[in-house]
Amino acid sequence: MVPAGGGNALTLPAHRHAVRIETGNGRAPTWLLAVQQQGAGGEGLNLLRSEDGFQGFQKLAAVQPDATHHDRAELVAVGRDVALVYAFEAPSLSASSRHDVWFQWWRYQEGAHTWTPEPAVRVFNADDTTAYSRALLARDSRGRLWVQAFRRESDGGSTAVVAVSTDGGASFQRQPDLGRVRKRGGGRMLSVGEKLVFFYAMHDGFEPTRLRVRDAADPLDTWGPVREAFSDGIYHGAALSAVEDGRGGIHLVYKDETERLYYRRFDGTSFGPRTLVENTPDWALQPAVTRVGDALYVFYNHMQSAADYEIRVRVLRDGTFSDPVTLDSRTSFKGYLNALDVLPDSVTEVPCFYGDAPDASSSAKVMRVAMPRQPEGGGSGQDGGTPGGGGSSDGGAGTPDGGAGTPDGGGMPDGGAGTPDGGVDAGTDGGGAPDGGVDAGTDGGVGPVTLEPVFTNTTHEVLAVDGAGTVFALALDGVRSRLWASTDGGRTFSARGQGAGGASFWVMAALKDGTLLAQMSRGGSYHLERSTDGGQTWADVVALGTYRAASPASFAELGSTVFFLEYQTVTSGSTPLRLWASTDGGATWAVRFTFQTSRHGLALFADPVRSVLWATFGSSAAQSAVMRSSDGGRTWSTVMAGYAANAMTGKVLSGGELLLGQSTLYAPEHPKLLRVYASARVDALLTLPGPAYSLEPLPGGGWVLGTGRANVGDVQPDSDVYARLFTSADGTTWREARRYTRSASTALARVEVRGVLPSGDLVVRVENLEGFGAGGKGFQVLRVRR
Repeated sequence: MVPAGGGNALTLPAHRHAVRIETGNGRAPTWLLAVQQQGAGGEGLNLLRSEDGFQGFQKLAAVQPDATHHDRAELVAVGRDVALVYAFEAPSLSASSRHDVWFQWWRYQEGAHTWTPEPAVRVFNADDTTAYSRALLARDSRGRLWVQAFRRESDGGSTAVVAVSTDGGASFQRQPDLGRVRKRGGGRMLSVGEKLVFFYAMHDGFEPTRLRVRDAADPLDTWGPVREAFSDGIYHGAALSAVEDGRGGIHLVYKDETERLYYRRFDGTSFGPRTLVENTPDWALQPAVTRVGDALYVFYNHMQSAADYEIRVRVLRDGTFSDPVTLDSRTSFKGYLNALDVLPDSVTEVPCFYGDAPDASSSAKVMRVAMPRQPEGGGSGQDGGTPGGGGSSDGGAGTPDGGAGTPDGGGMPDGGAGTPDGGVDAGTDGGGAPDGGVDAGTDGGVGPVTLEPVFTNTTHEVLAVDGAGTVFALALDGVRSRLWASTDGGRTFSARGQGAGGASFWVMAALKDGTLLAQMSRGGSYHLERSTDGGQTWADVVALGTYRAASPASFAELGSTVFFLEYQTVTSGSTPLRLWASTDGGATWAVRFTFQTSRHGLALFADPVRSVLWATFGSSAAQSAVMRSSDGGRTWSTVMAGYAANAMTGKVLSGGELLLGQSTLYAPEHPKLLRVYASARVDALLTLPGPAYSLEPLPGGGWVLGTGRANVGDVQPDSDVYARLFTSADGTTWREARRYTRSASTALARVEVRGVLPSGDLVVRVENLEGFGAGGKGFQVLRVRR
């Protein structure tokens, strides 16, 4: 890829040198890699960029161009921006006033599709008697930035120092030191859920590795006591690679003082026993790890001889390592490695970077290899599948739009007769009557995924969670025209903005580039508004009249186009429903297609791999359908028809099938989880106790499904008054994870996952459920446990 001064150009192994960023607008993800070129070609510390996983690349800019000072960087992606720290790193360390630690933002510029640096902020200032090195960066669950480094002491020892920024990196406040070792130190600091975890060791000494942990809710200067992490040390304190495991823990691969590689898992409290990964000892042996879902890819450089190394990889799944796979067997010295910490399941290969040279003392090139993989099941990543907040008129009465108190999109007639629409089965398999829980696939298989409440909010109605983890909501005791936002995982809210002309917020979707779209009402009619500044200001973009959104799944992104599907409650007959399309991020819209035979447009689901758009419609047997378009919504074919096609939530699987949760309410069509194929084949996977309202992939792999308790229909017995969350680790075995009791029998009760926080915790919106606020509304934050 690029020349470098030596085979160990990617020191420090513990650092994240690379990040992958989704910039939206139909663009491929951008990959950024920080490389210290050590004077090769006159270059110092540079950022490289790529749009194809570093199969091709270009220099973005210099981070620190002075090649005489070997600074190394640690990168953290924050939305579309990049936060980084850099500090000196070399085999030896002596006192120098040049050895400071610097923090810097690289801000994304959408118009130019590039990143530009803000002025660097000095975090630790060295003098002629000391030096700082091995700077690490972590962003905790409250959005605070923590920088940890090691300070060289006059006696040859080193102190683990730490500072925190509560103002987005504008300034840093020194905190009490975290520990001290007798020689040079190294370690790792990671944000894991609501905790900040720091473990450290030292050079050339058979001492235990030590650990400190802090909770995000504690005062800034408060950490848990120093305790032993495990009895063996870590070679140089820094011969390691670690990543949060998506389940509240950490995967750690490290080299011990016998120069062998081992694996341990931190479960949120302590490290477990070690597992041998590589048994050939060598001074240059290093790991680099990447997590994809529940799989951990462990790259390492296996020594054949002093000038002949191989790049190998082993994959950890379900507690078992695969046999090694050799990715590069050319005869050369292959030095320190680096990899991206987490990649989405959609990737088709997992790359690794390393220095390659004739021998350890020669100039080198940074090389790239990759482990091919097949994406495992898991959705398109769009923000779809959950009903919206409210559905009441703008007149202030707080009653549902139709006036009859029936749930929207439930597949029942609105005429008031309460009779079924025919109840056809549409060719699904199974479908026996529910017995109060899921009646299929609940035994055996992969271990359970549990959902643990972190906290409960009874004062706000969640609208959306964006990609940066900002929670947008309405205050239950306030007006619907005032938007509130939380940047600390929903714990505290501040006023963010107001709808144009005092419009009321009902349904919101957050696009991948951070743009917010909201279906709103003003003066008795509906319209769409758009915000590009995090909800502070809003502008009208589409007048809808009597049409509105059913839920956030009324919006979908496919390539560079954003789609919106209309829903209406004015008439019970079929009516024209427009599919709107925007090719400029929601700024302007045009009608792409008009559907003529349905009453409700329920949901859209995008398949970016195949450029396919799915849509569901309701609500009678004649009006309901699952449809599919392969030309950007210009023409459509019916895949599934009849009352069974009523569905408000789903996700596209890796094979192109649609995983669909039915919202049917009348027998004989009991709601089920379906797999729908483009060929019109429909498989019933399991029967649900009530209509499905949300289906989302879980962080780390698997699924979470939310069901409701309708106030009409006959598929649920009177004794079943619950809304539920179900989880599955593999999409086959499902278990009830949480159950909520309906508050009032006259309204729909439901529970829906509305988003995932950077910690991996779920934001779950509730409606008409006991133990919450006005109208049974509010939300919970749930932690995923495996």
